[in-house]
Amino acid sequence: MKLKKYCFPAFLFTVAVAAIACKQGDDAAVPVGDKSQLNVINAVTDTKAINFYLNGTRQNTKSAIYLFNSSGYTNVPTGEEQYQFKSDSPRTEIMNIKLSLAKKDSSYTVVVAGQINSNNLATIFVNDYFPTDTTRQSKVRFIQASPGNTQYDVFVGDTLSFKNQDFKSVTPFMNVGPGVKTIRITRAGSTVPLVEGTVTLQANTYYTLFTEGLLNGSGDNALGAVINLTK
Repeated sequence: MKLKKYCFPAFLFTVAVAAIACKQGDDAAVPVGDKSQLNVINAVTDTKAINFYLNGTRQNTKSAIYLFNSSGYTNVPTGEEQYQFKSDSPRTEIMNIKLSLAKKDSSYTVVVAGQINSNNLATIFVNDYFPTDTTRQSKVRFIQASPGNTQYDVFVGDTLSFKNQDFKSVTPFMNVGPGVKTIRITRAGSTVPLVEGTVTLQANTYYTLFTEGLLNGSGDNALGAVINLTK
C-alpha cells in the first residue's frame, strides 16, 4: 500500500482515506435564503487542485481541493445555480455548469472527474442519502469516476459488493462490518485485481469509494481508487 501525504494524511493504494486539504482562500461565500450543502470531490488527475465557484464567487474559502480530496460540505443556496470549477494554479476555468440542489437542508456531492488535457472532464452529481442504522456498521458507497467504457466489479473484503459499474454509476451506501478490509477493483466478471489495497473502516461512519484515472493511464492518470470519509 502506498502512502502519500497532503496537508492532512491521505492513504492511497491508490486507495486513500482522503481528507480536506489546507490552503487558505480569500474569497467570501455568501449564500442567502434556503440553504443546501454541497461537497466537491476532486478526481481531475492532471491538475494538483481545484476550486469551485457559485455565480463567480469562490465557495471553498478555507481550502483548495487537492487531488483525491474533498471540500467537505459547504452551505450553498437551494435551487438551480451556475457553478464554475477552476484549476488552482493557474486559476483557469475548466468547467461551467448548472447544478440543481432541489431540496433545502439536504446534502449533495459532485465529483469532478477526468483529465483536462484529454478533454474528457465530467461531473457526477449525487443527492446524498444517509440511511440510519442501529447496528453500528460501516457504510460504503461506490462512484465509478474513471472515464471510459469499462465496467468494474468492486470487492470489499471477500464480498462482491458492487457489480457491473459503468462510468458515472453511483450506488447507495451498503453496510460493511468495521475493521481492516481489503478492497479490490476488477473488470466486470473477473477476479483479477486492477487496483487493490487495505483500509480500516470505523463503525457507524460513511465512506465514499471512487475510481479515478484511466485504465491504460500512467502516473497520476493511471487507474486508481480512493476511499473518502464522507460523514
